[in-house]
Amino acid sequence: MNEQNALIIGEETVKKHLSPEDIIDCVEKTWKWYGEGKVIMPNKITTDMSSLGIAGWFNSMPAYIGPMDVAGVKIVGGYDGNKSLGLPYIKANLLVTDSKTGILRAVISGDYISDMRTGAQPAIMAKLLASKTDVVTIIGTGLQGYTSLLCMSKILSIKEVRVCDISEKAKENFISRFPNAPWHFVNCKSNEEGCRGADVIITVTNANADLVEEPWVKEGALVMTMGSFRETSFDVVRKADKIAVDQVGQSLHRGNVKELAELGEITAESFDIIIPDVLAGKMKARTNSTERIYAQIIGTGMLDVACAGLLLEKLSAQGIELPSFDMTK
Repeated sequence: MNEQNALIIGEETVKKHLSPEDIIDCVEKTWKWYGEGKVIMPNKITTDMSSLGIAGWFNSMPAYIGPMDVAGVKIVGGYDGNKSLGLPYIKANLLVTDSKTGILRAVISGDYISDMRTGAQPAIMAKLLASKTDVVTIIGTGLQGYTSLLCMSKILSIKEVRVCDISEKAKENFISRFPNAPWHFVNCKSNEEGCRGADVIITVTNANADLVEEPWVKEGALVMTMGSFRETSFDVVRKADKIAVDQVGQSLHRGNVKELAELGEITAESFDIIIPDVLAGKMKARTNSTERIYAQIIGTGMLDVACAGLLLEKLSAQGIELPSFDMTK
């Protein structure tokens, strides 16, 4: 029987060989391919284990990336007991298989890829949708808030970053992670202070609350939400000149859009901008500098699978030897 060796790729190896710039470029290309119909991505499946006494859940997120000939699945979940073990609440892993045979090619730690591609999404959206990016407001200073600003800094011109969080210590720690930033930081006392006059507002929280009110959003601003629940007042969405999403089907079941869809106020036809279609040249994004645009970002497994494929390409090109195991034994 032929050997069927699968690589084992840990977090440090992933970080060493995939830069934020690599991931930003990969996310943008994958969105474009999806818009061109070159990616297969079924809806994710959520397994909630709480009904059987396990305080956790996980999503299975499969995809096939045609231009890369990469097939795989991201498995990511949240586990309540992780904090007591010194582990992050969210844990992600990736499996990559040979698209022709189904043989397992690699088992990859997915945390860094998941965090960084999450940050790449608002950076690319802001590049496409913002009228200006001089003043950026970040609401939520956790890891994904950090990766969002980090990725924005790679492709946007920013003069001022306003930082909002319920924890003063969290805001201070966040600011300290950018010691040589070319922009001015403002530690805001309230979300209203952070939002009024901002060009770009991004919420990256676990909240289910009105963190942003419609009167705080200026003409021409871009508001992006990334949480699973409601993060702005409904009027931020209702009174936006355009609504943008990264993927139609799943957007109707997340965040602000979910509740408005349940009220019958939003349908798939309500989305004026679909980012993959914009990148594929099928749709226009912003059409003038005064439009207020609301964007909901849900994140999709195809991005992680594509980044995993890019990692394997880079490791192979560099001839790097990694541990593996034979699936026939």
